[in-house]
Amino acid sequence: MSVGTNDQRTQRLVLLVEQVRDYAIFMLDPTGHVATWNRGAERIKGYRAEEIIGRHFSTFYTPDAVARDHPAYELEVAIKEGRFEEEGWRVRKDGTRFWANVVITTIYDREGEHIGFGKVTRDLTERRALQQDLLRSNADLQRFASLAAHDLAEPLRTIGGFADLIQRRYLEQLPEEAVPFFQQIVLGVARMDSLIESLLGYARAGEPPPSERFVAIEPVVRGVLKDLAAAVENSGARIDVEVPEEAEVRAGEYGVALVLQNLVTNALKFSGEDHPRIEISARERNGEWRVGVRDHGVGIEPADAEMIFEPFRRADNADAPGTGLGLTTCRRIIERHGGSIGVDSQPGEGSEFWFSLPAA
Repeated sequence: MSVGTNDQRTQRLVLLVEQVRDYAIFMLDPTGHVATWNRGAERIKGYRAEEIIGRHFSTFYTPDAVARDHPAYELEVAIKEGRFEEEGWRVRKDGTRFWANVVITTIYDREGEHIGFGKVTRDLTERRALQQDLLRSNADLQRFASLAAHDLAEPLRTIGGFADLIQRRYLEQLPEEAVPFFQQIVLGVARMDSLIESLLGYARAGEPPPSERFVAIEPVVRGVLKDLAAAVENSGARIDVEVPEEAEVRAGEYGVALVLQNLVTNALKFSGEDHPRIEISARERNGEWRVGVRDHGVGIEPADAEMIFEPFRRADNADAPGTGLGLTTCRRIIERHGGSIGVDSQPGEGSEFWFSLPAA
């Protein structure tokens, strides 16, 4: 159904663009000079149309961006790739700066001749300020968690040490009914100490990622299995490793080892077998290495697959000891390196916990 002539539709489109206030939408000629101006551009940048049309769009850039010829670079990229997009500082008429999302699109006429650029700018200053506040708040919370955990650990270990000392030195002098109470103190201290260590690990996992480096997966797996040798032997587990020598990811070696140690430890806990079988594998896919740790134990309900990565949340069938922070810490480590983590499982059929990281 017709909605008007081409001229009418063009006029309506022009009116729409001119009256948009949340976005600066305007045209540049092929050399980068402002050719059109809308109300949003006037509101965001502060110039009236008669003040800015005909001037080069580098007017909106900071002195250091102009000095390195960044506006020309943007147009070069737009011509080469059809569009250019970035976020960065821009300058209003009154000299104040604002944080902008900028999209530049190369425009051609119907004959294929380059006639200029379309430029859309959005002021994201408030959103960026909120993000910066959130980052600072998260950093403060992580520092608080680290300090609190450290301050809690010392007196707790002192209590545990004295309780253990009394048990060993004065056991014969203690009333029989008092012995279980001292044993509970020692066990409680051990549980709290484990929780504090988990809290410290969780806090550190939220810190900015270290400088990227290439980490070979197979040596990390060998190191983790060496550290867990006693637990593996006690469980009678058989562990099969299928990790190619060329499996390398961009990440921190300590983080990868910590994640693998958590996943293998969980596989030992929840294997549900007298002689568990665990498989560790790595496969390359779409520019990433996917590392999996599979057990043949009790499995996980599909409804719990996402929940178990949340702090202090555990599956209904998870009756083994733990703090509820191990998988949460794993997710924080993997995601801060630009990867993803998850689990494939069905009740009674075992589980495969996996994580993917960019290939080196």
